[in-house]
Amino acid sequence: MEKLYSNHFSKYLINGKTFLHKSFLLQVIPILFLMICLQSFTGNLQAQNIFSYSYQNVTRNNGGGTLEKGDTIEVRALVKVEVATPNFYYIDTIRPGTQYVNNSLSVITNEGLTFRGPYPIAGVNNRGIYDISGGIPRVRVNLGAGASTPTIGTGAAQFGSTSGGGTVTPNDKPKFYGKTLFVVAYRLVITANFNDIIYLKGNYYYDSVKNGTHKRSHRFNYAGIKIIQNQDLCTNFSSASFTAESDFGSGSIQNRSVGATVPGYNKVPLNASDPGDGNYAIANNTSANGTTDNNGPFKPNPARVFAVWDIIGDHTGASNPVLGNPPTAGGTAGGYMLVVNAAFPTGEAYRDQIKNLCPNTYYEFSAWIRNICGKCSIDSNGIAPNTPGVQPNLAFTINDIDYYTTGNIPYTQEWVKRGFIYKTGPTETGFNITIKNNAPGGGGNDWVLDDIKLATCYPNLIMNPSDTAKLCANFLAHLSDTVKSYFNNYTSYCWQKSSDGINWVNTNNCGTGVPVFKNGLWEYVVDTVFTVLAADSGKHFRVKVATTPANLLEDKCAVENSQKVFLQVFSMNCKALEEKFLNFSGKVISGHAELAWMTKNQRDSGEYEIERSDDGINFKKIGLIRISGSLNSTGYGFIDPDRMNSVAFYRLKVISQERNSQTYSKTVHLLNSNDFFRVSTPNPFKGNLKLEIFLPTDGEIDIQILNVLGKLMIKKVLTLSKGNSQYILPESGNLPQGWYILRTIHNGKPIQSRVFKSN
Repeated sequence: MEKLYSNHFSKYLINGKTFLHKSFLLQVIPILFLMICLQSFTGNLQAQNIFSYSYQNVTRNNGGGTLEKGDTIEVRALVKVEVATPNFYYIDTIRPGTQYVNNSLSVITNEGLTFRGPYPIAGVNNRGIYDISGGIPRVRVNLGAGASTPTIGTGAAQFGSTSGGGTVTPNDKPKFYGKTLFVVAYRLVITANFNDIIYLKGNYYYDSVKNGTHKRSHRFNYAGIKIIQNQDLCTNFSSASFTAESDFGSGSIQNRSVGATVPGYNKVPLNASDPGDGNYAIANNTSANGTTDNNGPFKPNPARVFAVWDIIGDHTGASNPVLGNPPTAGGTAGGYMLVVNAAFPTGEAYRDQIKNLCPNTYYEFSAWIRNICGKCSIDSNGIAPNTPGVQPNLAFTINDIDYYTTGNIPYTQEWVKRGFIYKTGPTETGFNITIKNNAPGGGGNDWVLDDIKLATCYPNLIMNPSDTAKLCANFLAHLSDTVKSYFNNYTSYCWQKSSDGINWVNTNNCGTGVPVFKNGLWEYVVDTVFTVLAADSGKHFRVKVATTPANLLEDKCAVENSQKVFLQVFSMNCKALEEKFLNFSGKVISGHAELAWMTKNQRDSGEYEIERSDDGINFKKIGLIRISGSLNSTGYGFIDPDRMNSVAFYRLKVISQERNSQTYSKTVHLLNSNDFFRVSTPNPFKGNLKLEIFLPTDGEIDIQILNVLGKLMIKKVLTLSKGNSQYILPESGNLPQGWYILRTIHNGKPIQSRVFKSN
C-alpha cells in the first residue's frame, strides 16, 4: 500500500441553472440535441475529471522521516476519470536535484499496487518512455484504449507529439464505483544537498472536442520539499503557543459544533454514512450512533460509520498513549479529536499559525494519528476485499514547504506519534504549519488526529553542589553548573543571585559555553568563583541559559530550571584545622581510583567530602565520610565507583561542624596508564580523514564519525598493535562540508573532538 502527496488540486464543475420559456425551448431543442450528441462522445471534461499530484518517500515509508540526500521518492499524478477522455497522456520533466530511477515508470492503483508497467516492458508494445534527448530528462505515458507507443525524439509518433493518447472511459479498470481511478508514478533518487529545496512539476494532457484538436491540460506545481537531516524527537520539552488549537478541546456532545481550519473539507456530524470522502468531523466518539462498544461485529453494524470504522475516543491525557482513551458515552464530558475521511485529491487537512517563538531554537512539531478503518479497500475490479485499503500518509509543512512525511500509517488499532525537529532562524519568531493529506481517498484513508504539538527541547541544568553550599566568610566559593542539552545551541549563560529565591539579578559572570558531545547529550560546565562575605549567608545562586545573548533577556526564550544553591556562610573566619594530614594519596587499580589519607588530633565532629574533576578546575562531590573524632592517628579510604578515564583529579573538603569551618586538602593527580591512548588528526581536513593513533596495549579501537546533531554517520572497528598506527578513513571522503564529531573508544575509554570537513 502506498500514498500520494500534494497541496494543489483542481476540480471542474458546471453548476448553473436556467429557467426557460416554452417557446424558447422549442427553438433551441435541435441545438441542444446536437450538443448532447457531441458530449456523449467527448464527455464534459472540464466539468468532471479530478486531478492530484504528490510524492512518497519510499526510503522512509516505515515510520516516517525527513527527505535526505540519497533517499528515493515516488512521484505520483492521480486522476479520477468521470467522463470519457480522448487523447489522454501524461508528461513530466525530471527536476534538478533528482535522478530518474530506470524502469520505474508505471500506472498504479490509488492503493499503490502496480496496474500497468513498469515501462518499458520487453516484447510488448510500450505506452511509457523515459527520454533524455535534447539534454532534458522527461517521462511520458500514453493512456487508455487505442494509445500508441511514444518514442524518443520529435515527430508524429515521438515524445513531444500532441497526439498518441488513447481514450479512458469511466468504469475502465482500475474501477471505483462506476469511475476510473489511477495514478501515473515513477521514482527519483534525491541528489540535492542538505538545505536545498526541490520542486516537482507535471502535466496531464487530453482533447476536449470531437475533431481531436489538443486543447486542455492540467498542470501541477508542487510547492517544494526541503532536504534536511532526520532527527529523533526530544524528551525534555515545553509547549509553544498555538493561535488556534492543538487538542480540539472537550465536551459532552458527541459532535462539536465549532469547526477547525481544514481547507477544502466540509464539516459534518458523524452518522452511519458521514463523514464521506472529502469531509471531516470533530467528535469525542467515532461511532455512528453514540455507542461505546468497539467489540461489535463489522459489516453490517449500524453502530459503526460505514459499518466498519473503529469506535474509539480521543488521545489527550490517555494513561496509555498508544491505546488512547475509550469512546465517550453520551452526555459525558470527553476530549475531541479531528476525524477525517480523505478526499480523492490530496491536500491540506489542518492549518495553524504559530507565534511568540524564540530565534535560533529547536522545536519539535508532532502529532498523534490513528488509522480507524481496517476493512475499507476497493480493488481494481471494484470489489471490496475487507482489507485496510489506502493507508493514511501525511506531510508536515512549515510556510508551505514540506519538511517531514509520516510514512504509511498502517491499521494496528493503535495511536502513533509522528514528527520532526525544526530550528528557527536568527530572527524568526513565528511561522505557518500545515498537516497535509498525501494519500488519495477512495477505499480507505480514514484517520483521526489529536495532540498536535510544537515544543522546544529544553536543556537540563545540574548544579554542584545541588542544594546547600557550606562556606566560610572571607574564603573563596566554588560553584559550578553542568549544562546538558539535546542540541548544541544553548551556549549563552549567566550566573544569577537572589536574596529570596524568587527575584533574581544577573552577576557579572556571563558568557558563552562550548558544548562537547558526551553519552548522547551536548554538555559543558560553567563555574563561578568569588570571595564569600558574612552578608552572603542566605543568598541563592543559579544559572540561566539561552540560545543567544539576546534570548537571555527574554523570559520565554531563556531556561531557568537550574537547581538553586543556598549559601550557608559561617559567621567567623575559618582557621586552619588543627588536625594534621599525614598523607593523602591515590592509585589506580582495575580502572578505579583508590584514595587513602591519615590524620591525627581530630578533636571534633565533621565530615570529609570527596571531590573529583576531569580538568583540575571543575570539581564535583562523589562521596562523603564522617570524621571519627580521635586524638590518635586515623586512616581513611575511598574507592571511586566510576571507572577512571586517562586523567582525574581528587581533593578533600574538610568540614568542621563544631568550629564552623571548612578547608581543602591538596589535589591528587592520577593517570590511568593502562587506559591511556592518543588520537590526533588534521583539522580541518580535505578528502579522507587521516588518524594518528597510539595504543598502550594491543586491542580494538572503535572509530565513529557523528554529525553535529549526534547522528552516527560512519563507524569502523579496527584491531591495532601496541604503539603508534596510522589509519585513513575512506568513507569520510563522501561527507559533505561541515563540522563533525570524531569519537574513538579503546578499552571503554572515549576520546572525542570536533573536526571540520572542507571541500
